[in-house]
Amino acid sequence: MKKIMVVEDSSVQRKIIVKIIQEAGFKNEILEAGDGNIAIDILSEHYSEVGLILCDWNMPNINGLEFIRAAANVPAVKGIPIIMVTTEGTDEKISEAKKAHPNLAGYIPKPFTPQKLREVIDSVIPKN
Repeated sequence: MKKIMVVEDSSVQRKIIVKIIQEAGFKNEILEAGDGNIAIDILSEHYSEVGLILCDWNMPNINGLEFIRAAANVPAVKGIPIIMVTTEGTDEKISEAKKAHPNLAGYIPKPFTPQKLREVIDSVIPKN
């Protein structure tokens, strides 16, 4: 079973996302990263184990857009589905994210409902 990585600088928001994933019935192990730098470090060790990445846009160091752009350029990780979970919900930002990573699997504007997050994750990976 592939792992889910949550890349979010707010520890409170990360905990909320992790709780929603677990309460939705997903049994996947969850890896957490507080920014894009940490996410890159985690992926460098666990890229073959990660089946989904949920990523915020506004983070220190390497932001979400820079992270997904970098991921799209690395053959070993570019196929991992990424869902943006962010306050950047304008059509322009969504378009920019899709250009940064052509295989973007979803885009969830904050604030979101637990149901919306579950639906988008469920459309990408099956519950085990």
